[in-house]
Amino acid sequence: MKYRLERASEQIDFDVELTPQGFAVTGPSGERQLLRVEERADGSARVITPWGDHETSFVRRKDELWAVVAGRRLHARIARARPSATGVEELRNAGLVCSPMPGKLLRLLVSVGDEVRTGQALAVIEAMKMENELLAPSNGLVEELPSEVLSTVEKGALIARLKLQ
Repeated sequence: MKYRLERASEQIDFDVELTPQGFAVTGPSGERQLLRVEERADGSARVITPWGDHETSFVRRKDELWAVVAGRRLHARIARARPSATGVEELRNAGLVCSPMPGKLLRLLVSVGDEVRTGQALAVIEAMKMENELLAPSNGLVEELPSEVLSTVEKGALIARLKLQ
């Protein structure tokens, strides 16, 4: 997924891919780095990077991010560099998880009422013989799962509605 970070007057475009080992981040230089985040119940986290381990705490609200990393307070705006598949404004789209492509809904990995965390897999869609996980855009509570397993879904079809926290 492509993102743009804006901090002060600087803009940085980067790509993030969730892998079994952690987050693979590719920055403007094209170099790919693996980051792992170990979240704790108190909201703090340990971020393991090629440059060392860092104790952090962070809060994300829509596209605003506030963090404390190694004692430094940081604020940034992070947004997808490309619009979502539905083409609806991000604010109106908050909490909606839609199919990015036509395919078959293979699995729902959550149920209505489940509490989910940012990046948690919610469903799996098969498209062009590849399985694609749909991830939670933010922490929240699953309010609705309108599609049924093994049904065909169109691009932009609502897969899950979350009440964001």
